[in-house]
Amino acid sequence: MDGLCGIARWLIGIGALLAAGAAVAADPTPIAEILSLPAEERHRTALVTARGVVTLADPDLFFFAIQDASAGIYVKAMHLAKDAEWVSLRRSLHLGQEVEVKGVLDRGGFAPVIVLEEMRTGGDKPLPEPQRPDPSRLLHGADNCRRVELAGVVQGFRDEGLHWGLVVEVAARRMLARISKRHLPDGPDRLVDATVRMTGVVAAIRNTRGDFLAPSLWIARPDDLEILEAAPAEPFETPQVPLDAIGRYRLEPVTGHRLQTEGTVTCALPGRFFYLQQGLNGLRVQTSSDSSFAPGDRLRVAGFLDMSQQSASIVEALVKKIGHEDPPQPHPIEPDELVRLNTEARQAGVIAEPSNFDGCLVSFPAKLVEVNQLTPGKVQLILSRGASTVPAVFEGLDVSPFTQLLPGSAIDVTGVMQIHLQGAEEMASFAADPVIQQLALQLRSATDVRVLTTPSWWTPQRLAALLAGVLALLAGMLAWVWLLRREISAQSTLLVSEMRTRRDAAVEFQATLRERNRMAANLHDTLLQTLTGIRFQLGACRTHGRLAGEDTAEHLAVARKMVDLAAQELRESVWGLRTAPMEGQSFMESLSAIVKHLGRGHAERIECRSTGTPFVVRNFVAGNLLLCAQEAVNNALQHAGAKSIEVTVDFDAAFGIVKLCVRDDGTGFAPGDEVGPEQGHFGLTGMRERIERLGGTFTLDTAPGRGTSIRAQVCKRDYDSQIDGIEAAAAAAPANPITPT
Repeated sequence: MDGLCGIARWLIGIGALLAAGAAVAADPTPIAEILSLPAEERHRTALVTARGVVTLADPDLFFFAIQDASAGIYVKAMHLAKDAEWVSLRRSLHLGQEVEVKGVLDRGGFAPVIVLEEMRTGGDKPLPEPQRPDPSRLLHGADNCRRVELAGVVQGFRDEGLHWGLVVEVAARRMLARISKRHLPDGPDRLVDATVRMTGVVAAIRNTRGDFLAPSLWIARPDDLEILEAAPAEPFETPQVPLDAIGRYRLEPVTGHRLQTEGTVTCALPGRFFYLQQGLNGLRVQTSSDSSFAPGDRLRVAGFLDMSQQSASIVEALVKKIGHEDPPQPHPIEPDELVRLNTEARQAGVIAEPSNFDGCLVSFPAKLVEVNQLTPGKVQLILSRGASTVPAVFEGLDVSPFTQLLPGSAIDVTGVMQIHLQGAEEMASFAADPVIQQLALQLRSATDVRVLTTPSWWTPQRLAALLAGVLALLAGMLAWVWLLRREISAQSTLLVSEMRTRRDAAVEFQATLRERNRMAANLHDTLLQTLTGIRFQLGACRTHGRLAGEDTAEHLAVARKMVDLAAQELRESVWGLRTAPMEGQSFMESLSAIVKHLGRGHAERIECRSTGTPFVVRNFVAGNLLLCAQEAVNNALQHAGAKSIEVTVDFDAAFGIVKLCVRDDGTGFAPGDEVGPEQGHFGLTGMRERIERLGGTFTLDTAPGRGTSIRAQVCKRDYDSQIDGIEAAAAAAPANPITPT
C-alpha cells in the first residue's frame, strides 16, 4: 500500500513537472536569501521555493543550475534518477528556460543546494550576462554557481566518461573545465596549448569536510568554448629553457604555454613520470606516453610548468628521444648533509650550493630498518642514516629482491632524491620559504641496493620469538609449580588433619586412662567404702533381727543415709565424667556451666569471669583446663571452708596463651602438709600433671588462714610440642592397656 501511495505521489509530482507554461508562484524567495540562511537551518524539512533561468542543463547530469538577479544555485534530482518521466523532462530542459523549483534545502558538498520536489516551467528568457570574476573571489569559492567568463591556456585533458575534463591555467592557477563529449566530437587534442575563452557555471572541488580546494567550470554548449589563440602546429617549436633555469627568475614571466627543455634520464616509470638531470639539477617530468626510457637516454620534452608541489616540474609533457650517453653518476651525500645545505640556504635567503639535490641521483650508506610491500608491484624500504629516516620506494613487476632483504642490514643505496616541502605554520615563515617535510628516494632497480653486511642471526624478530618461547616455557613451569604446590598443600592439609586426629586421639587416650585411674581411686575412697558401710549395717540388721526383741530401725536409718550418700557420690562421679567442653559451647560457656553446677546447694559466692579477647581453645586443652577448674572449686568447697571463690580466665590472643586462676578465701594450708596420693587423694597431683602434660605451668599459692590460689597457664606453641610426644608414646603403647578391675 505504501508503494502504491508513493507511485501515486510521484505521478502527481511528475504531472506538475510536465505542466509547461503553468502559472508561476507569486513570491518566490531570492536565491541569495536562501543561500544566506544559517547553517543550522539547512537541514530543516520546510520547503523553499526559488525562481530563475536555467544556466546549466545537461541530459547526462542529475542536477541543473538556475540563476536569478541575486545569485545562482544547484538543484539536485538524484532521487529521481530511475524515473523515466523525469529523465524525459530532464532532457527537455534547455538553457534560458525560466523555471520555478520547490524542494528541501540541503547543505550540499560545499554550498547549499535544493533537493527537488516540484518544478514548474515557464517561457524562455535571456541568459544572465557572464561575469568576469575577480580572481580572489573565484579562487575562494565566492562565485559558486554563477555564470562567468574566463580565459586561459589549455594544458591537458582527462577522459571522464561522458565528459572531457580540460586542465586550464587561469590566473596562474590550474583548474578543471568540464564539457560534454557531444560538444567536442573530434576530441580536445587541438585545444592543448591554445588560449581559450570559456563561459560556464562555476562549481567547487572540495574535500569530504566541505572545505573549498579549487574552482571548476561546467561548460554548457559548444559556443561557450572559443579559441582565442590556436596552439602551435609543432609542439617542439616552443621556447627552449635550460633545465637549470626552469622555475627561476625571468624578466618576462613564464606564461601558461608549453616550454621546452632537455636532459639525461636517470629514472623512468613508463606512462607516469621520469627524471631528467643536467649537472646537479634534476627535474621531474609527468607524461602519459607509454614509451620506455632507460637511464642515459637523452630526451627533449615539451610541457607545462607546474609549481603546485613547491618545486618546479613539467606536466602534460610530450617527449622526443634525441640520443643516448652514459648515465649520470650518483652524487655521494649524506641525508643529514642534504638537510643542512637546504636549511642554511633557506635561513640565508640564497640558493643552495652546489645544489639542493631535489630530483638528482644520489647515493649514501644506511641501515635497513624495515621492508614494507605496499601493493603487489610496490615495495618500500625504511632507511636510517644519522638523524634522518628516509623511505625508499621501488615500483615494478618484480619486487622479490627487495622483500628478501633482511632488516638490520647495512646497505649502500642509490636513487633519485625527492624533497617534499611544506610551508611553516607561521605566516612569516610560509611567506619566506617552505621547509623540508621529508626526504624520500625513488629506486630504479634491485641493483640500486647493495648489501654491505647482513644482520646477526639474532634479529629483533628472532630474539622476540625466543623470548616469547622462554616466557611461554616459564609460564608453563610456573603453572606446573603452582599446580604442584596446590596438590602438596592439599595433601599436607590432609596429612595435618590426620596427624591432628591421631594426636587428639592419643591425648584423649592418655587423658581417659588417667581419668579412669582417678575415678577408680575416687570410687574406692567414696562409693566403695559407703557400700561397705551399707553392707555392714544390713548385716547388723540381720544379726540383730534374729535376737528377739531387738529393734533394727536404727541400723536401717543409718543404711538409708548411707544409700543416699552413695547415690549423691555416684551422681557427682557421673557428672564429673561429662565435664568436657559441651557440644556447640565455647570454653567460657562450658566453664560457667561447671561453676554454676558446683555452686548449687552452697551458700558460698562463686564468681566466674574472663579478660582479654577470647579465642577458640582446642577441645582436649579445654577439657583439661575444665577438669582443673572443677577440682580446684571442689577442693575450695569441701576442704577449705571458703566463703568466696573467684574463677578467672585471661586470654592472650597474640601469643595463644590461656591463664586459669581459681582463688578462694578459705583456711589454706602449709605447702608440703597437704594430703597426697599416699593418703588416697589425687586432686593437686592430677591438676599439676594435666597442665604439665600440655607443656604449661601449674603454681600453688597458699598459707594457713590466707586462702588458696591455683594458677594454670598453657600456650599453643608449648602444648603442640608436648602433644607430639604424647602421640609418639600412644603409638608405642599396647593395643589394650586397660583391664577391668
